[in-house]
Amino acid sequence: MRKIGLIMVLAIIMGGLAAGCAAMDKGDAGDLEALTIRDVQSDPLSFTGTIKINGIASAFSDDDNTYFAVMDKAELFACKNLYCGAYAMPARYSGTDSLPELADEVDLIGGFVQTDTGYYFEVTGLEVKQNIMKRLTLSNPGA
Repeated sequence: MRKIGLIMVLAIIMGGLAAGCAAMDKGDAGDLEALTIRDVQSDPLSFTGTIKINGIASAFSDDDNTYFAVMDKAELFACKNLYCGAYAMPARYSGTDSLPELADEVDLIGGFVQTDTGYYFEVTGLEVKQNIMKRLTLSNPGA
């Protein structure tokens, strides 16, 4: 009897894990815990499927504003400058909501895409949490 009960419990757990993985593959990342830029910067392409990343929109492409850079929030709080970061994750927004603004803290949902020259994070959904300029006095070396 115990063996049958144990097998049933394992089957239920495995079924739940399979359903969770299937939901992630379909882009449903609403319940995912947000990773930080520091979490992914050492090996971004090792993160597969749909993930959520929290960061600060720190720059936008002059040629195509759907391409932007995202820096780590902790790094920004440490140096108080949008341009001081040692690493900025490249991102491209393919969603339909409004793009973030400079210094917006965002949760990005999507996945990494490898290119001939590197990679970028393909953003399929985003949530703007707050604009950091309102919380920090940031220095801007270009001003």
